[in-house]
Amino acid sequence: MRMPCANVWPHWFRSMLSILVAYTKKNRVIGSDGRIPWNLPSERARFKQICSNQRIIMGRKSFEEIGHALPYCTIVIVSQSMSEDAVPYGCLLARDFSEAVRTAGKSGEEILVAGGEEIYNHAIPLAQKIYATEILADFDGDKFFPRLPGGEEAWVKKTVSRCEDSGIRYDYVTYERALL
Repeated sequence: MRMPCANVWPHWFRSMLSILVAYTKKNRVIGSDGRIPWNLPSERARFKQICSNQRIIMGRKSFEEIGHALPYCTIVIVSQSMSEDAVPYGCLLARDFSEAVRTAGKSGEEILVAGGEEIYNHAIPLAQKIYATEILADFDGDKFFPRLPGGEEAWVKKTVSRCEDSGIRYDYVTYERALL
């Protein structure tokens, strides 16, 4: 799959879109019953490091899993059902993914997308980079990270580092879209 030329990208898309995700390598699980099925303190620390001083797009259900605003970043919550009064201080509300990108980004800035499944489906075709935590253990789930468009050959692995936390092995991998 070829990446769209700049002139066919949506007119509002002028920033670099990156994805931040943790998923099981084998079956791509990202969630189960509205929760993240693993507890990896060092992975949460990586999330904080990457997200500091950034604007992060996430769906309402992913936000509800966190449960509150984060002091180190601004979260743009994508929801059609959340009322404006329910949006916590330090967060912004967007009614769809396009509005979230317009709200989150200024031209040339990196915008991070942090879930869930439906939001990832919107973001992957536009993403230039993926900060992935690929968990090497099996977990059951009902929410999944989508396959990469064009397969993994359309993406270049830039960095890989093996880690272990709470008895669970995982890799930090940064993918960048290959220039075709």
